[in-house]
Amino acid sequence: MALGTLSGSARYTADQALGGSGKTVRVFNATFLNAASAGTLVLRNGTTASGDIWVQSIGTGASRTDTLNWEEGLVFTNGLFFDKDTNVTAVVLTYRIEV
Repeated sequence: MALGTLSGSARYTADQALGGSGKTVRVFNATFLNAASAGTLVLRNGTTASGDIWVQSIGTGASRTDTLNWEEGLVFTNGLFFDKDTNVTAVVLTYRIEV
């Protein structure tokens, strides 16, 4: 098992790349807040919006918070890029970049 630095939980309001090309990112939790309509959160393997989609989650409704949990962490082998549509106001990720 690779050692890593737990980056903790961070709140994002815009699409974001984490890690870097070739870096392994392990995501333990993703929480997203929906605005006036149910939003969509996409987690991609890679550091750009053209990376392979590994998770696509549609929110449960307007003004609701949705949470995805992975006990052992979901491993993105080539960095992580997440994008959210305009109906998601914020995303909170708990992750570790493995070194």
